[in-house]
Amino acid sequence: MAPVNMTGAVVAAAALLMLSSYSFFRLAEKKKKRKDKLSMRNGLVDAIGNTPLIRINSLSEATGCEILGKCEFLNPGGSVKDRVALKIIQEALESGKLFPGGIVTEGSAGSTAISLATVAPAYGCKCHVVLPDDAAIEKSQIIEALGATVERVRPVSITHKDHYVNIARRRADEANELASKRRLGSETNGIHQEKTNGCTVEEEKECFLFSDSVTGGFFADQFENLANYRAHYEGTGPEIWHQTQGNIDAFVAAAGTGGTLAGVSRFLQDKNERVKCFLIDPPGSGLYNKVTRGVMYTREEAEGRRLKNPFDTITEGIGINRLTKNFLMAKLDGGFRGTDKEAVEMSRFLLKNDGLFVGSSSAMNCVGAVRVAQTLGPGHTIVTILCDSGMRHLSKFHDPKYLDRYGLSPTAIGLEFLGIK
Repeated sequence: MAPVNMTGAVVAAAALLMLSSYSFFRLAEKKKKRKDKLSMRNGLVDAIGNTPLIRINSLSEATGCEILGKCEFLNPGGSVKDRVALKIIQEALESGKLFPGGIVTEGSAGSTAISLATVAPAYGCKCHVVLPDDAAIEKSQIIEALGATVERVRPVSITHKDHYVNIARRRADEANELASKRRLGSETNGIHQEKTNGCTVEEEKECFLFSDSVTGGFFADQFENLANYRAHYEGTGPEIWHQTQGNIDAFVAAAGTGGTLAGVSRFLQDKNERVKCFLIDPPGSGLYNKVTRGVMYTREEAEGRRLKNPFDTITEGIGINRLTKNFLMAKLDGGFRGTDKEAVEMSRFLLKNDGLFVGSSSAMNCVGAVRVAQTLGPGHTIVTILCDSGMRHLSKFHDPKYLDRYGLSPTAIGLEFLGIK
């Protein structure tokens, strides 16, 4: 009988074992990746944040820079303001300023209100919103559909007692007073008053706005509440840094409350002081002058021609003529002025070339990104915020008749409106 070649058999067996082990570990790795993809988030609030950062191909190719957009419109409530609403409510509950069953009030042009109305029920709270009656009607319709109560009021100066923000602050005080009276009434049953649904006749208005079970009110105060800034310093900024792996040259965004611009700019410059951060400001806002000249006024105000309620800009939620606590936290290297026509043209350009259907502030941010690219030159990485989609701007910013009324109908073929042929 011929001798058996043991060496060949051992080698073959070893090779088979190695192949089996490799296949096993590959299968285990695939299962782990599949499990990671299928991992669930804990409720609606856990789905807020960690939004994708995408390359805006058309703008990147046109400028020679990498222009990236943070897709905040993919948050559950449809905008970047979900982060703010979540942080404000969480901090209010932790501090004891708000309790389950309480009502969160806010004066908002729309997006923050929608986010508060989205997040509040997840914590057992309700929401009451005061907004200017010139805001897009679909915003108030969304807020009401989410179960919040809405007051639409005439736009006036912030110094007026009936500015929508000041009314929202009063509503929180009224809810607290009403809850206190009801608690006192339940403890002193000896007092006899004429009541309707548990309220005195004088309290009927507040009773109409707030249910019998309300435990108090809390004014969100998005303009001055630094929870706004912290939401972006602790969330949006770190996400951008991680998603770019620290390879970022500039950040640009418009400001309304200033929270996004402040939180992101300060975080990025704390990580790397060479990251340049810029403001893009719409018509009628004084922030551009403050950033670039150190003086807070618009040309109209300086010349004494400003009306009490002028048509300043078609954009919503950005631009302001005062310095908020949130904006004061920003670390900026400069600013740019954008126009309504540029924002409208940009929104149509992005839809046609990238399939991005964005709102007015997102479009203005992208105008800013191109301006930064033109300033820095090719080869830089620039990040901006895609705040919300065009779905809540249908009656104004995306309405051809409305745009035609103000001479803002889009006519551009490419990016010639920004000087790019």
